[in-house]
Order: sequence, then C-alpha cells, then structure tokens
Amino acid sequence: MTGISIVLCTHNGYSRLPQTLSAISSLNFAGDWELILVDNCSDDGSSELVSRFLESNLHVAGRVISEPKAGLTYARQTGWRNANYSIVLFCDDDNWLASDYLEIAYSIFKNNPNIGVLGGNGSPVSEKEFPIWFDEFSHSYAVGNNSKKSGKQKLGSAHYGAACFFLKEALDTIHDSNLNMVLSDRKGKELASGGDVELCFLVQLLGFDLWYEESLSFKHFITSPRLDWAYYLKLKKGIASSFPLLNSYKIFFENSPSIKKLRKQNYRQFWFAIKGVFLCQYRSFFRPSRKNSVQLIETKTKVKSFLQNHNRSIHHFEYLLEKFPLKSD
Repeated sequence: MTGISIVLCTHNGYSRLPQTLSAISSLNFAGDWELILVDNCSDDGSSELVSRFLESNLHVAGRVISEPKAGLTYARQTGWRNANYSIVLFCDDDNWLASDYLEIAYSIFKNNPNIGVLGGNGSPVSEKEFPIWFDEFSHSYAVGNNSKKSGKQKLGSAHYGAACFFLKEALDTIHDSNLNMVLSDRKGKELASGGDVELCFLVQLLGFDLWYEESLSFKHFITSPRLDWAYYLKLKKGIASSFPLLNSYKIFFENSPSIKKLRKQNYRQFWFAIKGVFLCQYRSFFRPSRKNSVQLIETKTKVKSFLQNHNRSIHHFEYLLEKFPLKSD
C-alpha cells in the first residue's frame, strides 16, 4: 500500500462543498494521501472554491481536474486514472468523513491484501427535520449498513458508491482491459443508478474481495429538495431502470451460469413485475399507502426497462463470458 487518493466528484456542488472539505481537512492519517477534485460540468464556481481551499490548507496535497462528459461514472473514471496512490476513495460532495476514516481503511487494506472494495457506514444528516417516512425508505439514500456485518462479504454483494474505497489496481485493470460497463450513475438531474454496483461486481469477477467495516463512519448530507416525496419516487424509478442489466452479473455468482438461466431469471422477474403493477393499482384504489406507491413506480419501471434492456443483458452476459471464461465452469 502506497497511500490513499480521495476522488471528490462534484456537479454544481458549491453550496455542499464547504462542509465536505472541512471534514477532509480534519482527517487524521499519518500516511500519504491526496485530494483530487473532479469538476463534472459545473458552472457555479465549484472549481474556484476548491482551489481556494487548497491554497489555504497547505497540509492537503491536491489538485482540480475537469471531466467535460456529464455523469458521475465518467467523473469517477477520470479521478481514479489520475490518482497517484494504491487506494482510491470515492467521496461525493455531500459526504462528511470521520477524522479516522482513512486510518481505519488503510489498516484494513494493509492486513487483507485481497480486498478490492471496502465500504463504510453512512449516517443521514439534513438541514431540516427528516420526514416521517424517511426511516422506512432511507436505504435508497446510501446510508446505513444494509444489514451487513463487518468483514468479508458474500460473493456477489455490493456497496453504495458513497465514501467507498477501491483498490486502484482493480480499477486500472478494468480500464486497461477495456471492460465495457452497461450502467451509469446520475447525470445532473437524471437519477439513473447502478454504476457503483456494477463496479463492485467487476472487481469481484477479477478475483478481489468485497468488505464492509461498521467503524468506517461518515455523514451523508441530504438537502431539503431530496427529502420531498416526489423526488424519492423519481429516485426509485432511476434505481429500477437498471433492470435487468445487473442480472448479467448476478448470474455469474450462481452455480453454472448460463444464458438459459439468465433468460429464465429475467422473464421470471418480468412477469412478477407485471403482476405487481396490477396488484399495486388495486391496492392504490382500496388501500393506498406510501409503500404501495413505491412498489407501483418500481414495477412499472421494471416492465418498461425489461423491454428496453433484456437483449442488452443477454449480449452483455455473452461479453462477460468471453472476458471471464473460467467463471462459467
């Protein structure tokens, strides 16, 4: 291990960055580390704000680079390709890292050399009181442990990308091998997601382990507009839009993966979604609830996404078989 590169990606994050940067400046870590700010099509002065921060915080080695192609996935790729150290931390512009965040992670990587991904535990904070429904649906906001226990996770598990560490060797292998990715993350106001999960799957297909550590603590700042119910439904729609593309990876972590199994899994979930649409519409009429509204959005989106993505998932599975032939044995 040579050190840690914090890749901080932002799109018009001027109002969110000060607290995030303040937490970074308070990090306690004796090893080598750097901050790379990736400005992803901002027009609000975010780059200038970070430049001023670096000028006034000389103990933080860092630089600002630009990624003109809109999208979090592209910003993260640009960040890791410019990283100087062996561990890469993807820090969003609303993630407030605990002061020991780097120290804990570095020790875990050093003592477990096959780790490729290491996730932490986010706690939600906001500028206003959380709505009554938040606790029930908070897992969609990249907070909590998602029922994980500290240590190595089951093959085929994944973390949310917020404040998540990746081994640069694994990321470079993905890039150098020209491994195609079929999912993206948010692009401006578009809330498509799944790129972080896909990255976790690819790292595991390369033979690395995925870990979780409860003591890796950070705060995830959630702005008021993101706590509106309409926004949450839009968020769930973006998450469901990845169906069934992630199945092309999930099938790899089952025994004897095959196209036949993938087709069967896709169609089974597709018909379940169709039945779910009718069931949720019935409930909406007789027993309306927030949970039912979420399920209706998810099932409708999955039905539409299946028609758009089923063939793509099959083609991508065939592509993965070529890249990882031993995984099909």
